[in-house]
Amino acid sequence: MRRWWPVLAGVPVAAAALGAGFVAADGGTDAAGSGERRPADSSRARPVSSGPSDGSQRLAGYTTKFKPGEARVRNIRLGAKAIDGHVVRAGEAFSFNKVVGPRSAARGYVPAPTIVGSRLVDDLGGGICQVSATLWNAVFQAGLKISESHPHTLWMPEYPQGREAAVAWPSLDFVWRNDSGAPVRIQAEVTGDSLTVSLWGAPRYEVRTASSKRYRYTRAGTFRDASRRCVPMPGGPGFQIDVYRTLTRQGRTVRRDRFHTVYQPEPKVTCTGR
Repeated sequence: MRRWWPVLAGVPVAAAALGAGFVAADGGTDAAGSGERRPADSSRARPVSSGPSDGSQRLAGYTTKFKPGEARVRNIRLGAKAIDGHVVRAGEAFSFNKVVGPRSAARGYVPAPTIVGSRLVDDLGGGICQVSATLWNAVFQAGLKISESHPHTLWMPEYPQGREAAVAWPSLDFVWRNDSGAPVRIQAEVTGDSLTVSLWGAPRYEVRTASSKRYRYTRAGTFRDASRRCVPMPGGPGFQIDVYRTLTRQGRTVRRDRFHTVYQPEPKVTCTGR
């Protein structure tokens, strides 16, 4: 499996009304028939730890995995610690950059693989997007309003296609609003090889999600790079995909959202300067 954990992106997610018709996103074989495996909805498969003792309920949660010992793990732990326990009051907006703050060496962040355009380079704070992407999926499944979100320019197999959020200090942010009518508490837990983000509050909607097939494939070339910041890349196609979310309450549809994502093709990169 290809593995990378980038930070930067450049294509915004657009939310708009969607029409009828869904393709189930169940974490099985890629809907386009490519034979690749998409990551399962791990929020349904992992045990849930005890949450807040204030009577709130678990609205949603999501888990992503990482390889122990990699430099990015330190950045993931720092980001998770920053959001853990944060309470978003009813009607309030949550800004990832505002809550987490700068990803600087002075604050303990270290260099790790980061996307710049369609390439990977080692840069300070690489891996922080695993925190924002995991939170995005919890917010998405909880039915909360996503106000600002930007996908990575390249698709990462660790996340569901079209369901993730890239962040970069200070301009590229992930913002969502608590429109549930009650406070929402964020719980972030890091184990030796995983990150789980759970949201606790008062349920307002029932949430149904789906995903289209991949479409409009594109391909990139091959490169040789002698720079010290080079990160090798195996290459892969770009594509577009649509993700849908339907919110219902007492059997009536409240809102339908469409999230459109364009992923650039991944070039094959050979690092020659090592």
